[in-house]
Amino acid sequence: MLVAEVFGVFIAKGKFASSPVVVLRAEDGRILPIYIGLAEASAIYSALNHYLPPRPMTHDLLVDIISKLNGKVEKIVIDDLIDTTFYARIVLKQNEKEIEIDARPSDSIAIALRIPCPIYVDPKVLDEAGLEELPEGFVDFGQIS
Repeated sequence: MLVAEVFGVFIAKGKFASSPVVVLRAEDGRILPIYIGLAEASAIYSALNHYLPPRPMTHDLLVDIISKLNGKVEKIVIDDLIDTTFYARIVLKQNEKEIEIDARPSDSIAIALRIPCPIYVDPKVLDEAGLEELPEGFVDFGQIS
């Protein structure tokens, strides 16, 4: 597994439509664009920019619930890519017991940024979908109004 960090949240401008994208950068320098929903993009962007809403949003609520149940998010693992769909696991520890939860990468990343905890990417995922540089047409999510 390779450690990755969130490089940024972008809007991928296409010929006919635009889509939100979270981009991870692995420790080997490759980047991994993951197309996500608008709500998840907002949640990730908010966490990256340390924005605290007046009331808990869904990912904040999940982090609070995990904590109150004496759990701790140990890591996020993005470990598969099947038919253009990325798969991730949230790895928790509760009372010395490890618990793995299947989750969308976007939700996993939004939670990881709030904890914070490490994000790992399986090298086979990077081999299949990783890029050397950010594609043209990616605009910073914060520049969209």
